[in-house]
Amino acid sequence: MQANDLLMDDDRYKWYLLQYLELNKNAYCSVDQLGDILELSRYKLEKYLLELQDELKENHYDATIELLETGEIEVHHLTHAIVKKMRLYLVERSLSYQIFHRYITKETSLDNQIEELHVSRSSTYRLYKRLKDQLTDEGFQLKKNQLIGAEGTLRNFLFGLYYEMFNGLANPFDEEIQHQTKELFRYLEHYLNLSLPKTKEHKLLFFMSIGLIRMRNNHPMDQEYVEYEESAATEYLTKWLDSHFSLSQTEKRREIAALLLFCQMMEIDSKQELTILAGKEMRQAEDLVDDFLAYLADHSRFEIQRLKEDTELVSGLLRINRRWLLYHFRETTFVTKIQRRYFQEINPKLDELIQDFIETITQRGLFHSDQERNKLYYDYLFFLITQISVEELEDPVFICIDFSHGNSYNEYIQTMLSSLQSMNICYEEKLSTKTQIYLSDFLIDTLPCHQMIWKRPPTPEDWAEFGHLLLTVKGGAYE
Repeated sequence: MQANDLLMDDDRYKWYLLQYLELNKNAYCSVDQLGDILELSRYKLEKYLLELQDELKENHYDATIELLETGEIEVHHLTHAIVKKMRLYLVERSLSYQIFHRYITKETSLDNQIEELHVSRSSTYRLYKRLKDQLTDEGFQLKKNQLIGAEGTLRNFLFGLYYEMFNGLANPFDEEIQHQTKELFRYLEHYLNLSLPKTKEHKLLFFMSIGLIRMRNNHPMDQEYVEYEESAATEYLTKWLDSHFSLSQTEKRREIAALLLFCQMMEIDSKQELTILAGKEMRQAEDLVDDFLAYLADHSRFEIQRLKEDTELVSGLLRINRRWLLYHFRETTFVTKIQRRYFQEINPKLDELIQDFIETITQRGLFHSDQERNKLYYDYLFFLITQISVEELEDPVFICIDFSHGNSYNEYIQTMLSSLQSMNICYEEKLSTKTQIYLSDFLIDTLPCHQMIWKRPPTPEDWAEFGHLLLTVKGGAYE
């Protein structure tokens, strides 16, 4: 279940339309193209486009969507920020979302919801049944107005869903929860001397809000993954919980442990040493680290012992694995094929290693969706780029720079190419048997390598062609 599943049917299509139009706003787009992609009739598509234009205007956005007589769609000033705000607008007016939100926050009965929302009983029951089926697919049950399931898993699901929908745009929770959350956050911020970027701050606030809502509705944590030593911070949290909820000592300890573990997984320094408790997910996370390091050693120049002794590498991989095995978040970042292709071209060897490894572990059923596996791929990729030397991972590209203007000009060109060092380039002054690209203003008819003939000075088109050739040569090494 994702945020889009809480949209009404027509609005879900509008959201897909907005996404597509923003991604392709500088390319030709027609009603016929969109109709084929979304499998919509021309009538419905034109209707949605006209309604979207009105709704953009109603929300005071400068963006316009214009349907020309030729069938072409022209888009102006539509940004990703506007698309995110429009989705929130569509979500908040959705009857499906409002029913879901009332169950989560107040556990309001369906009969009372019908009265509060002023909607027909038949349409409400239809949406209720669909919502119940979606939650069942996630492993949860809606019983007697309560969402039931493994509490830690359920909270993580709710956190991911609400954070994805609302981001930093709005807070959907009532004043009591907002007040309590801010009170806790201000204390932690002061005591731990936190200076968080806004993304981490909002994640922490949303995570605490979900926990407070569940405790208010008498659903305390039923499991703990870590132990902690008592400190001034944990003593304050214990007293605060005592003053707001009726929890047992065990339940309070579990709530505090859940908060501290989340901070560690989100790389928020809680100044608290945590002891990881043995459990299925924790063992799986460690096994995945061992398996990945062995896979990396088998497919690169790295020695397995050296990899295992790299504490920063091992702890970083452990944190990634634990985060995904415990939380299963579903953030929709880096999801298009174009985005994946960019990283494949820049880091072909690393891309190949990570993709192949994730493919081998997919059969274990550890990660729940393609979206989740996609995010795991990027977490591995970005972390490993900062930890692994590209020189040890892949062969260099040998480039001979040989312009007729002389050595100084050749050095100038090499300096200009310094921004490409992450691509592991080895520069040569003379042609050799290793040369893969000959970069010059001097054309030689028969060379056993690629030639790139530049003007003096090189034009933007020359740079673009060279970049394309470099990616072709790097990619070809792993085919």
